[in-house]
Amino acid sequence: MNKTAKMVPSDWEHYFNDLKNDLLTRPDIDIKLIKKAFYFAGEAHSSQYRRSGEPYIMHPTSVARIVVAQGLGEESIIAALLHDTVEDTPTPLQAVIDTFGKDVAFLVDSLSHFDETLQTHDQKDVKTLRKILFSMSKDFRTVYIKIADRLHNMSTLQHMKPEKQIKKATETSNIYIGLANNLNLWKWKTQLEDYCMKYLEPQRYKTFEKRIKAAEQNQNKIQDIIKTLSQTIDNPLELHKRSTMEVSNKLPQTDSFIDIQHLYYIIVSCEDKLACYQTLYKLHNKFKAFTPKFKDYISNPKENGYQAIHTTIFTKIGLIDIKIKQKNAFLNSQKHNQEEWVKKIELREKNLKDDSTFHDSIVSEVLNNTIKIYSSYGEEIHIPQGSTVLDALLYLYKDQALFFKKIFLENKEVSLTNILKNNDIIEVTFASTPKKIRLEWFDILKSYESKNRLSNTLGGDESYNHLKKGFEIFKPWMKIFDMPNLEYIYKYYEKNLEKKGYSSLAYILIDLSLNKIDLKTILKILIPIDTFKKEPKLGIHRFALYINNSDDNIIERSINILHTHIRVNLPKSVQNSYYIAMYKNSIKIRYSFKHFEDLLDFIFEIKEKISEDINLRYSL
Repeated sequence: MNKTAKMVPSDWEHYFNDLKNDLLTRPDIDIKLIKKAFYFAGEAHSSQYRRSGEPYIMHPTSVARIVVAQGLGEESIIAALLHDTVEDTPTPLQAVIDTFGKDVAFLVDSLSHFDETLQTHDQKDVKTLRKILFSMSKDFRTVYIKIADRLHNMSTLQHMKPEKQIKKATETSNIYIGLANNLNLWKWKTQLEDYCMKYLEPQRYKTFEKRIKAAEQNQNKIQDIIKTLSQTIDNPLELHKRSTMEVSNKLPQTDSFIDIQHLYYIIVSCEDKLACYQTLYKLHNKFKAFTPKFKDYISNPKENGYQAIHTTIFTKIGLIDIKIKQKNAFLNSQKHNQEEWVKKIELREKNLKDDSTFHDSIVSEVLNNTIKIYSSYGEEIHIPQGSTVLDALLYLYKDQALFFKKIFLENKEVSLTNILKNNDIIEVTFASTPKKIRLEWFDILKSYESKNRLSNTLGGDESYNHLKKGFEIFKPWMKIFDMPNLEYIYKYYEKNLEKKGYSSLAYILIDLSLNKIDLKTILKILIPIDTFKKEPKLGIHRFALYINNSDDNIIERSINILHTHIRVNLPKSVQNSYYIAMYKNSIKIRYSFKHFEDLLDFIFEIKEKISEDINLRYSL
């Protein structure tokens, strides 16, 4: 942004004309109040120019026009005009409050900090991000204005230096496209995708732009088809052109043939669901349907709330895609997505107390781009990039997810850890009994929603945190008792828990965290005494204990504890059935015990009285 001598209103006030014309169809808007906001912003930015050389007021005015086209109200339009005044000029927020009220000032203030809080892990900024996002979840106007702001900035990116273009396009791809997708703002999403493709994949973009332009020569032919359709059905028809990115996604190879179907689709608007099906009947009576592409998202809505009937018909110029929707379908879907946004923010606000974790979850899962995954029966879900098969299972099948038996991608069996890619189709076979939940599953889940769903199967939102805490308490004892990993416990010891009513290790670790059971009791349940070498004639078991990093004092105190336990717990006839080997900075004790509780008491006392960090190892 360049600064120069202060401009007078005559240098920039002509930018209001286009905005004024846009508002002529909006009787709900007070144009005088919008004009007041325009001049307020114009004066604030009167010393600023865009990199294109135009007065800076051109930008907020363009953002306001985008907001008007989206149908947002008076306060949103004013906030769009003022969105850079507090951040980029000396204008205080109080001046906005005094002139336009607290609601407008709230929007402007939220917009002023959004970008900076996404780009940093600084604790202060992350706390600001929490506040902004929570506020956004209560008032979506901030989100819309912010995306509109980015949309206009991307449309003028040609005036930036190449490195800045790539930086902004990458940021847009990573955050704003996902944000628009989350809120069902499809038109804005596709525009942003095209701008990103233009700067991040310039050669591919130019290639497809050239081929699309050549294919558009057949546009007159599709108008003939629309005329024929209008004679068949009475409903309003809209011809929509696909974006360059959409076309390239449909045709991954740059030498693929582009036909009418790749470039355009038609939307038919109906009053209600019944009218949608009646329209479908009329269409299929007149035109032959290409059934492999038929999708009924009215009877089976997408996870994001989208409802429509997708059909493809044969015409004299080729296949044409048609989407039959209710008039209020977009608003319903948008409302659903807004509700989902609120759930995502509130879920993280409630459970992710660590600011850094909260920041990463928001940026990578809520704001970032998603991939499309399909079930074998056609259900479509959107999940974060990098998601695993287990993520998809929990999204697709929810409570039934744990009943999986085998999972297939492209007819090949895969594991839960397999990373999914866009448009993967998952096929699952199910068993009659559920799998036991594994602690390590949480580590392979990409999405916090997935972790939350898995937590719910354990008993509630906090279950995962309790499970982690319980495992941290239990983990050092795995080394003591020579359990190399969790898989080893599952294979050899977990079955012992069932005798006490625990179906898996996860549940008993949760109870450990909640102090419903103590560690000694868990070890007694988990590890049978037969694990240890037995001396049948003496009726005792053997246990070798290593205490490393020991000085003379620790060695002496450990031996005293050992002698005390031997005198108390072993018959005199076997009290000498032990030995102590001393090494440099360590000792090895071969200890005999009659009851497993005696061994546990000895080890717990060593850790309690000698050192919590003492290195104890188990050996047969």
